[in-house]
Amino acid sequence: MTRDGDAQVNVTSRVRAVAPLLLLFVLAASSALLRSRAERILPAAVDASFDIPAFPAEVVRPFSFGLRSVVSDLMFLQAIQVHGGRGSKMLTVRQGLHDDRAMNRLLTYATDLDPQFAGAYRFAGNSMPRQTIDGKVTNVLEAAALLGKGMRERPDDWHIPFTLGFIDSYFLARFEEAGRSFAAAARLPGAPPWVGLLATRNLTEGGDLAFAEQLATAMGEQATEESSQREWEERLLDLRMERDLREIEAAAARYAARTGQHAPSIAALVRAGDLAGEPSEPHGGRYQLGEIGEARSTAKARLRIRGRRGTLAAVEVQ
Repeated sequence: MTRDGDAQVNVTSRVRAVAPLLLLFVLAASSALLRSRAERILPAAVDASFDIPAFPAEVVRPFSFGLRSVVSDLMFLQAIQVHGGRGSKMLTVRQGLHDDRAMNRLLTYATDLDPQFAGAYRFAGNSMPRQTIDGKVTNVLEAAALLGKGMRERPDDWHIPFTLGFIDSYFLARFEEAGRSFAAAARLPGAPPWVGLLATRNLTEGGDLAFAEQLATAMGEQATEESSQREWEERLLDLRMERDLREIEAAAARYAARTGQHAPSIAALVRAGDLAGEPSEPHGGRYQLGEIGEARSTAKARLRIRGRRGTLAAVEVQ
């Protein structure tokens, strides 16, 4: 009995000693099985799951059997999820490159399937351009291309040309193109009155004074409120002032080229025959000529795009 009892005690002790090792082995095996199972049922990564179908939109369109807008909506929703997945943290160009390309592919495909999809164009213009922490802005040209398509396909939506005008002006410093987009937006129902004023400012910065004056005249004639009419009358005076100042500066450039020195005054330009006569400042002030040939008015500042000038502000567009 003693020997049997001792043997039983020894077995029990050995089992107790081995038990932690067995438990550890069971836990490791269970963990491996669970990991394998989890990997099989884990959803695909975002960057792998969000993409366009394998078939081009022109192939899918005829065979969509009335579900074209559904497929387009699906692409649009995926683009929204990609945009939301970016979060608020700024990334480098390389870090955000995959999402940039995915956004462009998804929204291009959505609008190829449904060219009338105004919401997709609006979303593209507002969400695709991305400023990076390494001093660049990406997806700008792609967004501009989509908005250009939107202007052709949805000429009734003022938000689309307005957003294109903003991109051209703010990011690309293409002020004349921006002015024409703003002008197109200003003529559409629902556009705020100030969009037309923004158009004339950009057109002036871009150099197309004739179109700016035509737009201001047309908008003034269409205005129904007295306050709006006064605003457009004032803008026409601004444009007349700008035309005078440019004529003075052109005369000053001719004077400097001929004499090798800057003209001391506007009167000197008139006496030299480079300027036909001193123009009358339309706001009640007078014109002055600076030391380097730049003209200004004493009554009002010129129509200029102040501050950031897109690529001119060392922001590289990619």
